[in-house]
Amino acid sequence: MTESSPYIGREQTLVKHFILQKYLERFAHIVGSAFEVITYVDCFSGPWNVQSEELRDSSFSIAIEELRKAQKTLLERGKATKLRCFFMEKDRDAFAKLREFASQVSDVDVAVKNCELENSVSDIVQFVKSGGRKSFPFVFIDPTGWTGFGMNSITPLLSLKPCEVLINFMTGHIRRFIDSPNEQTKESFESLFGSGDYRERIVGLAGQDREDEVVRLYIQNVKRTGNFEFACSAIVLHPEIDRTHFHLIYVTRNAKGVEVFKEVEKKAMTLMEQSRADAQQRTRIKRSGARELFPSEYSHDPTHYEGLRDRYVEQARSRIQTMLESKSHLLYDDAWITALGYPLVWESDLKDWIATWEKSGKIRIEGKEEKQRVPKREKNNFIVWIVKSES
Repeated sequence: MTESSPYIGREQTLVKHFILQKYLERFAHIVGSAFEVITYVDCFSGPWNVQSEELRDSSFSIAIEELRKAQKTLLERGKATKLRCFFMEKDRDAFAKLREFASQVSDVDVAVKNCELENSVSDIVQFVKSGGRKSFPFVFIDPTGWTGFGMNSITPLLSLKPCEVLINFMTGHIRRFIDSPNEQTKESFESLFGSGDYRERIVGLAGQDREDEVVRLYIQNVKRTGNFEFACSAIVLHPEIDRTHFHLIYVTRNAKGVEVFKEVEKKAMTLMEQSRADAQQRTRIKRSGARELFPSEYSHDPTHYEGLRDRYVEQARSRIQTMLESKSHLLYDDAWITALGYPLVWESDLKDWIATWEKSGKIRIEGKEEKQRVPKREKNNFIVWIVKSES
């Protein structure tokens, strides 16, 4: 990252915006090929801590830019796609900048509102539905804490069909305050999760086990509330501390969305570790007053990230093996969606496990076509477990 980057000191935002940008890039082309209208909703628009005068490092600017690119490409293919955006921000000063930005956009139908999300859900739903039956909405919920988007309040947004949702789950803040005895804080967490049941589920858990369970419970509630079939979460680490900053939680009703999101997640993790290396090197230089001879990655310790990846890869592998042992015949599509439901786990990992098991004689693959070397989705391929247990 160059010294002129607008993300110096906010590397976690760089990763978040990278995921948003790269996902929307693919999303807009795929959805725009099937729908006449794409509706993008940003519920906590800001802008916050932007460094560029044109607000290019804001989520709403990034979204419009990617949607425009897709619209142009689709038009070249003979497909006209209308773009609509709803931007909301409760802070008056930030909203003034947002409104000024929106006033300069003439090629996209943009609506802005200076209000809290929980008081404007009906307005968002109305805006989405006014796009017609051929409109596909993407909702981005990007708060600065854990309040303002209670589960019951956002239910109408999660219930939109079709729809995809990306939520910034502020893991660091939530981990810190989830055990607070303060009644108001307790009520805010009950609102976030939709009930107080989460407390019983995290009793006795500590460290990464506790964090994982908190995130899992929230994802479970989001899926259930919106009747989503699929969910993924991308971990974004603190730039300078080996600790989770937040999770980006993505829910969809189409497996294609999972495929795209996981591809983006994989690329984002490489960017994240490089940006963390840069941030940590800048801190060392600031403290010592001396330049370092080698690039930042030479001094970066990836142990925490690699430990997390090992953790989830092993959890996913164990889960798939358990499913195989209990079912004997497992559809590859089911193994795929289960494995990719874990953060930092990708299809290449699943195929590595399958290759290892197949080579050792523990499984066979049924349903492959001639010349097909590996199992594939939507091909009715089955993984067949042919041993009682793994030695």
